[in-house]
Amino acid sequence: MSKIVPTERVRCLPNDIYVVTTTAGDILVNSPPESLKFLLAHGLTPPQYVLLPPDAPTGSEPGSHGFVRRGINYASVEFLIYASFFGQQQRITLITPTVAQAQRLRILLQETINGPSAPEDWPGSWLKEECATVALFPPLGRAPTVDDMVTIVALESGGGNLGEVQITYYDDAFHFTEHGVDIARIPATITGIAQPLTVAPPRPLVRQMITLQFIGGSDGFDPTGITTCFLAYFGNNQPLLFDAAAYLNVRLAHLGLSPRQIDLVVISHLHEDHIAGLPELILTGGKRVQLVTAQPIYRSLLRVLGVMLDLPPTTVAELFDFYPLDPGQPLDLHGYHFTATYAVHSVPTIAVRVNGVGYSGDMRYDEAWLEHLHQTGHLSSERLNELRRFADGVEILVHDMGGGAIHTTPTEHLLRTLSTRSRRLVLAHTSRQDFTVTDELADRVEVAGSGHVVGIGEIVHDDEQRQRFETFTICPLFARLPVAERVNLANQCAIVSYPAGQVIAREGEASDGCAYVIHRGVVEIIVGNESVRFLGRGNSLGERGALIGEPRTSTMLAHSDVQLLQITPDLFAGVAEQLGLIEAFARADWLWQQSTLGQLPWATLLDLALDFTPHTVAAGTVLCRRGEMSTTGYLLVHGCVHYSAMRDGESERSGDCFGMRSALRGEPYRLTVRTLSECVVWSIEASSLQRFYLTYPDLFLHLRVIDR
Repeated sequence: MSKIVPTERVRCLPNDIYVVTTTAGDILVNSPPESLKFLLAHGLTPPQYVLLPPDAPTGSEPGSHGFVRRGINYASVEFLIYASFFGQQQRITLITPTVAQAQRLRILLQETINGPSAPEDWPGSWLKEECATVALFPPLGRAPTVDDMVTIVALESGGGNLGEVQITYYDDAFHFTEHGVDIARIPATITGIAQPLTVAPPRPLVRQMITLQFIGGSDGFDPTGITTCFLAYFGNNQPLLFDAAAYLNVRLAHLGLSPRQIDLVVISHLHEDHIAGLPELILTGGKRVQLVTAQPIYRSLLRVLGVMLDLPPTTVAELFDFYPLDPGQPLDLHGYHFTATYAVHSVPTIAVRVNGVGYSGDMRYDEAWLEHLHQTGHLSSERLNELRRFADGVEILVHDMGGGAIHTTPTEHLLRTLSTRSRRLVLAHTSRQDFTVTDELADRVEVAGSGHVVGIGEIVHDDEQRQRFETFTICPLFARLPVAERVNLANQCAIVSYPAGQVIAREGEASDGCAYVIHRGVVEIIVGNESVRFLGRGNSLGERGALIGEPRTSTMLAHSDVQLLQITPDLFAGVAEQLGLIEAFARADWLWQQSTLGQLPWATLLDLALDFTPHTVAAGTVLCRRGEMSTTGYLLVHGCVHYSAMRDGESERSGDCFGMRSALRGEPYRLTVRTLSECVVWSIEASSLQRFYLTYPDLFLHLRVIDR
């Protein structure tokens, strides 16, 4: 579909965001994460109406389900609601194409704005009372609810009737009329590759025994900053991630990191700005996420992701691993010792301590205010003492200083108090540019901005050879090699560098015969003048040309300063022979032609193709027999099969899969599948399916659609 041309009625912003000007008021079309920041950066105020896209067509592409496209949630409206209600004193109207979407959106907002709706989903009534006290809005005399702040309607039930302005949805587009005259047509298909407004500047990272690297240190309203989200390194270990800012994958790439390098993900609470990057990380991060949070927050998260993705919570739970960190119940995991306390915030939130680092998780901390809550009966003596002691003795305390009604307002007295409880106090979740630390506290207190690094303890020495080895290890294709072979590659490969904006290779040019792996920076992939993806560390490039000498199928542009590991033809020939890449090439090309897989990087398809074994089977062959156990799944490439269970059917659709979910889960086949003609099928074993499950979580969801 052609791009929208801006007019006096339609303003086009990045990430498929549009603002349509009407006599009923401005209407925002699509709302990916940080839409409020994009509006503010373009000098626009939050509109009164927000029109959300239809659900992604089932099986259309990996990583796209419900409101989510390629891991990005296009119904990220929470901060638009806050800006309208608290900033402009008006309710915002959210418009969805269907009633079912409107119902799901209400559940999502209930969970993220007010917390769980069912009393049994709270750890106790005391926490619900604390949250309501923090969220008190004086004009209402209570915490505002979703219904106070927003109206949710659906086009299919008349929600597009705005008086003299009408919105309709047909032919995969939104149509706007005013007084019966067409004024705008906006495509409902999300075509662009979403990018953040800002990224953290890459800075040299000298690792110490404890090192924190901030992706962001601001809040959800600041167009120049990134919401608080940071990496914690302990010694030479892989980093822990605390909360998940929006557009996380590309923001990690700008810091020279891959999502595959993250060990554990700690989630403090479910406000949108702290989990906006989580769907992307889970679905497109290239590694199964291991998530740490309290059980009530986890159960709420399953509901949030469920309505976001239009999936049952039980299915969402299969997409990542969960480790409970409940207050009063320490968690020992991967050599880390975690403890938690319920923070004082507007929704269930945990403040976390781990191996010398404390993170307050947006907790409003003011001893006079906490004492007031205690004296007025909103905070028990036990809770008061627990909160006062939370930070005692930590090496580094990351603390909320956002100000206002539900965040901590920094004062010199408060900073002096907090700084005595830790060796280093790092102030976060603040967009204040005028905030300064007095000379008395300067050696113990600092403000975290995007890219900020803070460390304590001895320097942990690293070397470039180990970093090269790690890059090969996080690349799924080269990770198949034995350790010794990866060490050899790391020793023999060359590093080639490109400044931001330089073309690395052009579509149609002859291949140089080399394969490459991104070592640092972000590479933009462009096909036919259209940007199709951004790739970071651990992604490989140029395999097709290296294998068969084919001209470049895309243009590769250095989106930032880039370093590539170059594998020369002689080196790559040995890798290709050892892994069987030539034999897998045709299978990868076939996968590339499938409409629902063609959006994936070709290197991913080559990796997938390595684990399929092709077979030509005669008519009448039984591939699966219902009720039997097996460890093999099948993909139909050519021919016709008959399947039977509760209902019968036939398939000659290339790409249909049979028995894969059963093989993956170790369950009996759900169907009997018999070939009706000579067929070409590819088989795959459970061990390979398990690897896909861990490496490509988005393909697991896709398998639910194509596996019968």
